[in-house]
Amino acid sequence: MGLAAVSTLAIGHSAQAFTVGCPASIANDVSGSISCGIATANQDSVASNRPLTVNTESFFGKTDWTFGGKLGEGTYANAGKGSGQTGTFNLAGLVRNPLDSVMLVFKSGQNTTLVGYLLGAGVTSGSWSSPFDSSVFNVPNTRDVSHVSVYYREGSSAAVPEPTTMAGMALAGAGLTAYRRRRAAAK
Repeated sequence: MGLAAVSTLAIGHSAQAFTVGCPASIANDVSGSISCGIATANQDSVASNRPLTVNTESFFGKTDWTFGGKLGEGTYANAGKGSGQTGTFNLAGLVRNPLDSVMLVFKSGQNTTLVGYLLGAGVTSGSWSSPFDSSVFNVPNTRDVSHVSVYYREGSSAAVPEPTTMAGMALAGAGLTAYRRRRAAAK
C-alpha cells in the first residue's frame, strides 16, 4: 500500500491514527535503529494542553512516549544536528537509563508526514539522513529535515514478573520444601 493510499485511509478514518512500516529505501536512514514507522500526521504536537502526536499515532504500538526535546535545542543543544539532509546524534548522558526505549522523530515540510525510528537497546549515538525521499513521499527531491524530536519511554525492557506469578512461585517453593522435609523424616 503506497503512502498516498495510507493518507487517503487516514483522512477517511481520522479518529483512529496509525503508523505504517517504512519502505526499505528509508528504513536504515538512522544508524542503530531497529524499526521505522511513518505516521499519518504531519505535525509533531508537543503542547502541554494536547496529547503528544506520537501517542495518538501509537508509534511502535506504544502510547506512553515522553517528549525529551529536539536535537540542537535546550537539553539536546550539544546532542547533535537536528536539521538539513544529514546529521549525527549523541544522547549519551541524556538517556536516563540505557534500557529505556528511545525514538527519534523526523519532521519536514509540506507533503510529508512524521517518520520515527526506534533505537536499539543501548544505542545512544549515530548518524542519520533525511527520510523524506522522493521515492516515498510525493516530492521532487529529498527534503531537508526541519527538526528531530527525541522521545523516550521510561522503564526497563526486562520482563518483571507480576505479583500473582511471584506468589505462585513462592507457593510452589514452599510445597517443594515441605515435600523434601516429609521425605527426609520418613527415611
